[in-house]
Amino acid sequence: MSGYRKRGSKTGLWGLIGIAVLAAISYALIGGWFSNDRDPDPPAQIPGDAIAPAVDADPTGMAVYNKACVACHGTGVANAPKLGDQAAWQLRMAQGSDRLLETSIAGKGAMPPRGTCADCSDDDLKAAIEYMLVQVGYEPAASPRTGDTP
Repeated sequence: MSGYRKRGSKTGLWGLIGIAVLAAISYALIGGWFSNDRDPDPPAQIPGDAIAPAVDADPTGMAVYNKACVACHGTGVANAPKLGDQAAWQLRMAQGSDRLLETSIAGKGAMPPRGTCADCSDDDLKAAIEYMLVQVGYEPAASPRTGDTP
């Protein structure tokens, strides 16, 4: 009698399912499912020197959200509060955007420091946070953004 144990087909099946789930989550986290590459009607080409980073083009935070936040906050991966989910954002809304900015800079739970936007400034992160909060009724205090004249 050899020392090898025969594995059942169920063990192998669960292993394959686990690998497929991990691959799908990884793909979602890096934004593969939310890529604009699949747009059937891409916008007209803009000359290379006229292209500005998306973050600078939208000071309201929507561009930052679409660039770095949608992978988790669009789907609720790892308990991230989904965009527009009133109940999930209630306690966070009560903290205010400044406290949420501190949390996003430091990271929390499955969210790494600065979320998935290591190249975002603090103002970019705050704009994205306020964009997400506005979707559930939050009204941020009017304050000049860095670089704006008072």
